Order: sequence, then C-alpha cells, then structure tokens
Amino acid sequence: MKKVLLVDDEPLFLQMLNRALQDPSTEVKAVDTGQAALQEVTEAPYHLCFLDICLPDLNGTEVLKKMAEISPKTKVVMMTAGEVTRSMQQIIEKYAYMFLPKPFDLIQLRMLAKNVSEEEAT
Repeated sequence: MKKVLLVDDEPLFLQMLNRALQDPSTEVKAVDTGQAALQEVTEAPYHLCFLDICLPDLNGTEVLKKMAEISPKTKVVMMTAGEVTRSMQQIIEKYAYMFLPKPFDLIQLRMLAKNVSEEEAT
C-alpha cells in the first residue's frame, strides 16, 4: 500500500485532495502544519507528499529541506497559488520531485500519484 501525505492549511483544499487520491491501494493522511508533516515523516515512510509552500508555522521550502534529510525517498510535490521567489525556486529544483502551481486539475494530480507508484514498482 502506498502512503501519501497532504500538507496544506486550507481545510477545503485538503478535503478535495484527499477525495481525489482515495483508492484501495493508497493510504492518505492530511495535516495542516509543517511541524505535523515533519512529525509524520519521522514516524513512518511516505511514498509521496503534496506540500504547500505557505503554511502557518513554517515555510514550505524549509519543510521540504528537512523532509529530504528525514525521509529522502519521499517524493515531494510542492504547491502554491502564490508567487515563487528565485530562492524558493532553487530549493524546489534541488529537493522537490515536482512543482504544481495552484489551481491544478485533479486528473493531473491522480496521474502524478499513479506515475510515482509505477516508478517505484520498476
């Protein structure tokens, strides 16, 4: 079973992502802070993480860097509706699997999750 972590401070957006990724072969966990995300990856490995840049407690790029140390096999997809600075972009390019600007298509999200699963299977 693949494990997916969703990290965003918008409850409705988390709910939408959670529903979009529901699948019998997928365990989805949603959290709303960077600290909670880091706690999750410390306690158990995740295959995939969708991580918002703008979080209430920590900057998403800082969470991304710490996740890379704690759980280097977790593929992290960064998301934001806001502007991405050059320094953020450099961190994303170095540590993230992919960047998705919000809003994005839920079909695109499902395909991305499926592709990550297929990559790991090979």
